Amino acid sequence: MLIAAPLTTANAGWIQKPNPKLPYGLFIDGVQGSVVLSLVLDRAGRVTDTRVLRSSGLPALDKLAEDAAMNWRLSPDSIVASDLTQGRVELLRFHNPPPRAETLLPGAQTFWATAR
Repeated sequence: MLIAAPLTTANAGWIQKPNPKLPYGLFIDGVQGSVVLSLVLDRAGRVTDTRVLRSSGLPALDKLAEDAAMNWRLSPDSIVASDLTQGRVELLRFHNPPPRAETLLPGAQTFWATAR
């Protein structure tokens, strides 16, 4: 699950902001963290460049955040002049609860749920 919270404006009108999908290996490992990105936009609201301002400490999460942000699109009426030059700051939080047996194997139950 990804929770992304904008730092610049609370009323930013994102037209398209898909959540990145955690690769299976990161999901199983329970990887979590947050990444602060600077996003440079064009006048149509498309992200044209990303830069990591604060790393999560995990290169895989940083890359995942940058790749996801390149597919985002902001409503043109939400763009301010600094978005075109300096960039808009966005915080992405990756929260990955430990996987449950049911999510890994449909119909499965954890051992302690079935033991009596």
